[in-house]
Amino acid sequence: MKTRLHVIAMVLFALCFLYDLIVWGSVRSLPEVGPGIADSARREAPLATAYITLGDALDSAVPFFQDYGAERLTSAFGEGFERIRADPTVAMDLIFDTTWNAAHRWIKFMYWAAPILLLVALVLWARRPRPIHMIRR
Repeated sequence: MKTRLHVIAMVLFALCFLYDLIVWGSVRSLPEVGPGIADSARREAPLATAYITLGDALDSAVPFFQDYGAERLTSAFGEGFERIRADPTVAMDLIFDTTWNAAHRWIKFMYWAAPILLLVALVLWARRPRPIHMIRR
């Protein structure tokens, strides 16, 4: 089991990263608030900007992903749409400051889980047990 921990961490990272790309990539498709969130992310959150930019290409290639991501974002950020519409420059502050519901909590968790899991996978890969050969070939 110990020899495969880095593989498990890398698979978990890939799943979190794919989820983030799908969800954050559909930000621009949100009516009225999408461009404001994307612009606020560009100014304040480089990680969110990366997710939005890379995920936009993925979501435009597979329309199902864009629909799924927009649905998740609407259910998560729906309570804050009025405040984001009123002042789109503080959209990222609103998104990461308070937690509106369970879907919002999950999106925030997955947002931070991907870079942390990448770091864990790299550390586990560097510390993985290596095979020992008694006789040279």
